[in-house]
Amino acid sequence: MSTDLHLVSSAAIGAGEIRDLVVSLGGEHQPTAGAPDVAVLVRGDGAVVVYPFPPDEPIRGAAFRRECEQALGAPPRTRIMLEILRERESEWLAAEIVLAAADRWPLAIRDFGEVVITVPELHRRLSQRRSGFFQPEGRHDPAPAVQHRARAAEATLLLPGDVTPERFVRVVHSLGGRLVPDVRTDAVLERAGASVWVHLQSPGAASVDASGAALHRAVMGPPPYNSVVLEIFEGAGSQFLAAELVEAAAAHWPLMVRGGSGQAMTVDDVRARVAMGATDVFDP
Repeated sequence: MSTDLHLVSSAAIGAGEIRDLVVSLGGEHQPTAGAPDVAVLVRGDGAVVVYPFPPDEPIRGAAFRRECEQALGAPPRTRIMLEILRERESEWLAAEIVLAAADRWPLAIRDFGEVVITVPELHRRLSQRRSGFFQPEGRHDPAPAVQHRARAAEATLLLPGDVTPERFVRVVHSLGGRLVPDVRTDAVLERAGASVWVHLQSPGAASVDASGAALHRAVMGPPPYNSVVLEIFEGAGSQFLAAELVEAAAAHWPLMVRGGSGQAMTVDDVRARVAMGATDVFDP
């Protein structure tokens, strides 16, 4: 599934110029019979298809034209449509395209709620939101308890019983994470559009299936064990960021990982998944 984002400029921008902009960001020119200048930007799990329209092609909707002219301070002349796949990384790719275009031409943006906003307004949303920055005010809830719905994977770290939540949080901090107390979220680790949410379980609450008890005992010693749940946003970048957190914790303590389907994984299993380039590191 995808969502359309519309850009409008008061400059007369050739379709080839827009195509070349996307290519300069690492995209590819993918012409079709009816759209010779279509370009696609793909990175990780994100993808954006860019459709340029010829300059001075009539923009439908008198109210839309008025809003664009007000935002631009001049009559609109060029429209660009971005088809954004519904993956979190796609939002970041779209923002990258919009900001690169805004460096070259005056732009107004019609967001997912069909609200026309300026580039400074987009900058404000980017500075205040972790996702959903093309959603209009009122449809985006910045609360961590709401944002966690965008996550797509979960993994649990099992740790020796003497590893307290406070000690684990210090490892999260060492990687640039921060505390974000919430009903389900205690800390957040973010980097370049990737996000991992950390939930610290009550001490001694971790249980192990009888079938895996011997392996866990061999790695970590006898129970009780403590646990930390990692809720991982969509995208390979978030998977690898979670794997980096596992590595950082493993430098301090022996640990096991319970994957998304409940399978037991050692640190070496995680390393092997990363080395092979798997995008579902914690759910082999």
